[in-house]
Amino acid sequence: MTPGLERIISAERFAPYLLAAGFDPKRALELYLWNMRVSAAFLPMICVSEVSVRNLTAHHIARVFGSDWWRDQPFHVLVGGKGKSIVLNTAKNLANNARPVTHGRMTAALTFGFWVNMFLPRCEAALWTPLSDAFPEMPSDVDCRRLLTRLLHMQSLRNRIGHHEPIFQRNLMQDYADCLGLVRWMSAEKAAWIRPHCDVLRLMREKP
Repeated sequence: MTPGLERIISAERFAPYLLAAGFDPKRALELYLWNMRVSAAFLPMICVSEVSVRNLTAHHIARVFGSDWWRDQPFHVLVGGKGKSIVLNTAKNLANNARPVTHGRMTAALTFGFWVNMFLPRCEAALWTPLSDAFPEMPSDVDCRRLLTRLLHMQSLRNRIGHHEPIFQRNLMQDYADCLGLVRWMSAEKAAWIRPHCDVLRLMREKP
């Protein structure tokens, strides 16, 4: 790797690639580039997973707590003090930017981490008994704990990609299957629609 590239990438960040490439700088750089490409290839699947989960979750919350659920006191109690602060600050930020605070805007503005936390055990009795009320296509053998595990797995992958971390050492075939399976749990139609637009499997065959 040239000194210019080393300054930009940093020796510390490049080290895992060098190690995996047997300290061959040229192959390590190819692996670094491939890691970027396969990370990008996961984004369509991650995008539809995240949007599907948050929209169906928010829709169900609106059914339980009302169309302005972010103002609802029982909902604040359910999400706890930290969750309440996140919800109220999100609504405040929308209002401060002269944007009407609506169900759709709140759904989009809250972080994916917030939506994942809606499947913590404290929320199960109030919202997810049974899961099929909110997710009619959910397989009968998937419970709240299994769904939370799958969501946390996807969130971990999403965050690594978002922070440009190495993912080449992960079991990417399993990551792909888990992401596609999560979308299928939400909507078989959406899974069938997005699958042809993901290049993960093709790129897996091109790994340096």
